[in-house]
Amino acid sequence: MAETFRLDGVSPIDRSNLTLADRVEARLREQIVQGERPTGSRLNEVEIAADLGVSRGPVREALQRLAHAGLVTLESHRGAFVRRLDLGEVRELFEVRIALECHAAELAAERISDAGLEELVRLQEASMSEMSQGPTPTPFDHLDLHTLIVRESGNGRLQQAVAQVNVELRLPRSRSGATGARAREAVDEHRELIAHLTARDAEGARSAMRRHLTASLHNTMQLLQVAEGHDSEEGSR
Repeated sequence: MAETFRLDGVSPIDRSNLTLADRVEARLREQIVQGERPTGSRLNEVEIAADLGVSRGPVREALQRLAHAGLVTLESHRGAFVRRLDLGEVRELFEVRIALECHAAELAAERISDAGLEELVRLQEASMSEMSQGPTPTPFDHLDLHTLIVRESGNGRLQQAVAQVNVELRLPRSRSGATGARAREAVDEHRELIAHLTARDAEGARSAMRRHLTASLHNTMQLLQVAEGHDSEEGSR
């Protein structure tokens, strides 16, 4: 029987296939990107190990991996903290994302399979269905059209580069989120992008992706500026 350990309120961790460090990393990553562990908060090895019922070794290894992924900052003599990105870093990451995903869209227009196009349409329809149900969390966290487009570019190295940038961008995106009017705009922008991919229009797909991600950048920056202003007000009280 596979060994497990349990954290109150969540399903037990199965030790049979992945290492403990793998499982601890996955749990902490989820907590960070979902905002359960706020940016700048300390990640105490002893407390995490006690909560998860493991030794400090797997926790330390998981924190080192998360630091390499850009989600955690390790400070000498102070410990580990959830990384806090400033607005300049967010802009730089978005600019890299725009460059990579625009090229991925261009390649995908030339290489996407019929099955890939069908899946894009299915994802778009699912997103529209969720949007029609009224105010809900953004559908884009689990209906990721961008991941599919990058995959259909047929370039594995490009997929790896995009994945790394998006891991780091999960922090600011978890605070800003594509909700409300912006989410509806994003669905419309996705529709335009899919139309260019279906037509095998490489230049059109590149341009549509650039417009879409540029709008996402502006939305994220505006919301983060508001959030920073709020945090500053709270800190001064």
